[in-house]
Amino acid sequence: MPEAHVLQRLATTRLFVLDMDGTIYLGNRLFPWTLPFLERVVATGRDYLFLTNNSSKGAADYVAKLARLGVPADERHVFTSGQATAELLRAELGAGGRVWLLGTDELLAEFSRAGLVLDPVDPQVVVLGFDTTLTYQKLDRFCRLVREGRPYVATHPDLVCPTEAGPIPDAGGFLALVEAVTGRRPERIVGKPNPGILQAVARRTGVPCDRLAVIGDRLYTDVAGGLAVGALSILVLSGETTRDDLPASPHEPDWVVADLSDITAELK
Repeated sequence: MPEAHVLQRLATTRLFVLDMDGTIYLGNRLFPWTLPFLERVVATGRDYLFLTNNSSKGAADYVAKLARLGVPADERHVFTSGQATAELLRAELGAGGRVWLLGTDELLAEFSRAGLVLDPVDPQVVVLGFDTTLTYQKLDRFCRLVREGRPYVATHPDLVCPTEAGPIPDAGGFLALVEAVTGRRPERIVGKPNPGILQAVARRTGVPCDRLAVIGDRLYTDVAGGLAVGALSILVLSGETTRDDLPASPHEPDWVVADLSDITAELK
């Protein structure tokens, strides 16, 4: 049973902001508690948004995957760190702003759709994403641009991405590699736990941050991000984090649950 202050916050929550991998599914396996949770959210007059730090796919890719898994969602239900980064740079550089990315074709397409120009020769900004198509040639080119002193942004800091076969290297690992080679860290990291991505969610949806509940399986991204903006912060133990990780973490979630079914039971 959650504490009274958690129940009070839950009662005023209007939008559930959910991580995906490790929270609603693992790899290509939908958790059995996901659909009952989403159905209860809608039945109680609330809404949900899937917020992922994984920038290797575009929003349309996630919508298609969710549809294959039987999850009701369209593009208004999905927001990625790649989209957030593209929106930020479009606002700063304007249409035609020149960028170069360490990223998949899907991430490059998100930036093109935002009106940015992909320029590997003279970019105004270089962006590091979760590149599952990484090659030595791409990595070498990116590091050369970083060493030249180009402004440097990362989509998110996750060290690993959970899969059914176990965790795989994510953008945070790439950040460490680039730092070892160039001596530079990015000036900005856009995704969770950076408060900017949840503030962008609030602007998109019209729901203030104190009426959001952020749910995810990672202490250093999902929980920390929710706490940073004053949202209700809920940790699920269905993904990366275990109870053994909690004592050493500087980020204390408002509520720790085994999985989404524990939240479903408390939605009135």
